[in-house]
Amino acid sequence: MIAQLVSSVCTFPLVVGLLAVISLAALYLQKTYTFWEVRGVGGPKPTWVIGNMYARLRPTHSMAEYDQLLYKEHGGKRFCGYYEFTQPCLMIGDPELLKHVMVKDFDHFTDRSFVTFNEPVMDHMLLGLKGGVWKAVRAVMTPTFSSGKIKHTLQLVKDCAKNLVIYFDKEFEKRSMEFEMKEVYGMFTMDAIASIAFGVNSDSLNNTQNEFSAAAARFFTPPPRWKRPIIFFQFLWPQIARHLCLNVIDRTPIHFFTKVVSDTMKYRLENQLRRSDFLQLLLDARLQEHTNNNKGTHSAADLTSKKITNQVLTDLVITAQCVLFYIAGYDTTATTLSFLSYCLALHPHIQQKCMQEIDRVLEKHDGKITYECITEMTYLDMVFAETLRLYPPAPRVDRTVTKDYTLPGTNLTLYKGQKVTIPIYSIHRDPDNYPDPERFDPERFSPENKASRSQLVYLPFGSGPRNCIGMRFALMEAKVAVVYLLQEFAFIPSKKTQVPIIIEQRSGLLKAQDGVWVRLAKRTSH
Repeated sequence: MIAQLVSSVCTFPLVVGLLAVISLAALYLQKTYTFWEVRGVGGPKPTWVIGNMYARLRPTHSMAEYDQLLYKEHGGKRFCGYYEFTQPCLMIGDPELLKHVMVKDFDHFTDRSFVTFNEPVMDHMLLGLKGGVWKAVRAVMTPTFSSGKIKHTLQLVKDCAKNLVIYFDKEFEKRSMEFEMKEVYGMFTMDAIASIAFGVNSDSLNNTQNEFSAAAARFFTPPPRWKRPIIFFQFLWPQIARHLCLNVIDRTPIHFFTKVVSDTMKYRLENQLRRSDFLQLLLDARLQEHTNNNKGTHSAADLTSKKITNQVLTDLVITAQCVLFYIAGYDTTATTLSFLSYCLALHPHIQQKCMQEIDRVLEKHDGKITYECITEMTYLDMVFAETLRLYPPAPRVDRTVTKDYTLPGTNLTLYKGQKVTIPIYSIHRDPDNYPDPERFDPERFSPENKASRSQLVYLPFGSGPRNCIGMRFALMEAKVAVVYLLQEFAFIPSKKTQVPIIIEQRSGLLKAQDGVWVRLAKRTSH
């Protein structure tokens, strides 16, 4: 009896403590999940702990489909509130409000809600840098993506595009005419980015076993299921994740790319060698940075020593941007090219018009593909724009509130640290922005039609100061590939061509679930 009484006395405080913790947690969740309701903002009803993330956790919806639900059914067309676990987030689809968020009042939304990877190279990429550090790196990097600088990389892209044509010719000799286009274009963009960003000839179109192919495949392999909770933790509580040194990234490919850039950079500086690629542009920008900041010139040895202070483009920052260039350019450009091939295969009259324009412009330029030649292909540009409208590789972007802000025309105040999401896919497929939005119609992007609508309803590269810095290069690279291909081949549907395309549910990017399959046929005449 005495033993039982002692046991009861000892257990009682534990029970009381547990009940107190549960009660406090319930009060916290109750307050958390009424955040939007008390502010009169509509949105889906959250589930405790997971908020509105159930459809993405399973997953039962792709990111694009998830955003469509919020946009169409819960008011996201203007704005609506939802919860990523316990974080209240606001989706904004109204172009006038987006103009304030992304452009006019950018100083209140300067950051992205980028996850902390606890990996130096990943954490120094422009994509995830914040505040003054982002502004400084962006300012130094912007000139490297000017039209004049991009022209210097054209020949490297053309060499890779020629290899793409050679690859298809060889496959034709093997009687292979049906291709999963994302896979093939991925090899092309891999070669182009390796050459332009790293100064390396990877030639994955002819050697699928090379190190670049292996590193890329490893980097883009989805993480195992057991890592997913850690990934969500990193997104939700980045500060805690940083202190705990949580990192679910496979560091092997990062180390591979880092070594390639580091060795190339060291070799060039020591031997005073130059090459017309992205790495060289950054090295030149660093030299100019030192000249401007220190009002003098410095040798290559100085740039690798500790003599220079207040340096923005350090070795680590340069390496990070080269790796980012690879990551951002490899997958998204291949996705755009594959969907463009798909659209042209399903719309032969549009494809024929592209071919005619290419032939006409090339004849005018004596068959030479130049930067000026590409810019003259206005219909091809319209075709790319319409492809990116229907199939934006990134179906959404986001901004983090960096200073408290009241949305214009409302009494809704957003607080520092809150996340704002911009549903690009849904905006692009809104019939109020684009009548009959499911139809592929490049004429939507004629000069007259573009002038008749807000610029904020077309966002494949984002908008404002935090838009995609590599937009010009990505479009040039993709257009060069298409120009080379459409001189020799025509895209036609195959038995595996899926109509309509089913979007992969697990990915945050826009990907076809079963690939993008298209047949190629040799052009009979020009």
